[in-house]
Amino acid sequence: MEISDRRNICQLVAGILVSDDLVTEEEVAFLRRIYLRFGLPVEDAETVQPIEAGAASATLRQLPEQVQAKVVALLVEAAIADGVVDGRERAYLLVAAAALGIEADVMEQRIATRLERLDEHGPLSNPR
Repeated sequence: MEISDRRNICQLVAGILVSDDLVTEEEVAFLRRIYLRFGLPVEDAETVQPIEAGAASATLRQLPEQVQAKVVALLVEAAIADGVVDGRERAYLLVAAAALGIEADVMEQRIATRLERLDEHGPLSNPR
């Protein structure tokens, strides 16, 4: 995957993390793990320019088709990183879903399912 695509994914993740105006330690750790996973310098997470919900659609559609659905799943993981999905995070996810033609009720079910699993099993140690 191109480095620009990897950066865009990290910016999308940062965008959802800051969308509720509260970034927790769990969310910072999540973003750092994403930077490592994509082979980017972890210190870049400190200065990342988050992509706001309004621009998320265009950014998602610019990513290679084969990774778009995976990125949406990653955004769900980012939204639940602190154990709470704020309304603004939910709105971000719905924008992302709409960009890829995913119905709102399907996204709501994904969020609910993932929150249930979080309650049962805790956070993922290596989000993919």
